[in-house]
Parts: sequence; structure tokens; C-alpha cells
Amino acid sequence: MRITNIDTLSTFFDRLITERIKEFFFSKDGEIARVEHQEIVIKEIKNKISELFDECFKAGGYDYIGEKRTFDESDIVEELDELITNDINIGESDRERLRIVTMNEKRLRKANEGRARNKNSIDKKLKEIMEKKG
Repeated sequence: MRITNIDTLSTFFDRLITERIKEFFFSKDGEIARVEHQEIVIKEIKNKISELFDECFKAGGYDYIGEKRTFDESDIVEELDELITNDINIGESDRERLRIVTMNEKRLRKANEGRARNKNSIDKKLKEIMEKKG
């Protein structure tokens, strides 16, 4: 059994997005050594995602424990797109918060809640796909 925020598909997606955003900012700031490090991290996360898919297809299912929150149903691709947007907003808000602490608190909180909702939906959709396949 996989656990959300530890080793679920959505967690790996979220981490991949976060590490890619970090790579973007390191590149933007000209920090080549950090960019190279991020490339290694990104490659390893992609390997973990591939391993998870292999495991799911071999086992014929996807079993996980999700966070207890409310969320709307929608397509996995749309949820992933929203997850990316939420993670970008979190990154931008964190940077801005260093300059002006209170201005982006509401945006940050909303993005964090949306991010959790997206991750839950991604894991649920994969489980549903695997259950229909089985």
C-alpha cells in the first residue's frame, strides 16, 4: 500500500514538478552546479515513476491511502495541469514572501489546498483505471 505525500503517483508528480521548478530558477539565476544537481534528481524521480507504473501493471492494481479532503472529480490530465499551476504559484509566492511577507499569504494558502486536492484526484484516477483494467 502506498501512502500519499510519501510514495504515491501524485507525490512523485508533485516532487518532479517542484524539482523542475527549482531547476528553472537555478537556471534563471545562472547557478550551473545546482542545475546539474537538479537534472540528476529529476532523472531519479522519473525512474521512480516508471517503477511505480511497472509495479501497478504487474500487480494489476494501485492501492494507496489518500489525504482526507474534499475535492471535485475531473480528468487526470486536468488535475496534473492544475497541480503544475499550483506548484508554480507556491514557488512564486515563496519568493515574493521573502520580499513582502503578507501580500501573498492568501494566494499561497489557496494554492496549497488546490495542490493537495489535485494529488488526491490523480491517485484516485489511477486506482480507477487499474480497477477497470482488472
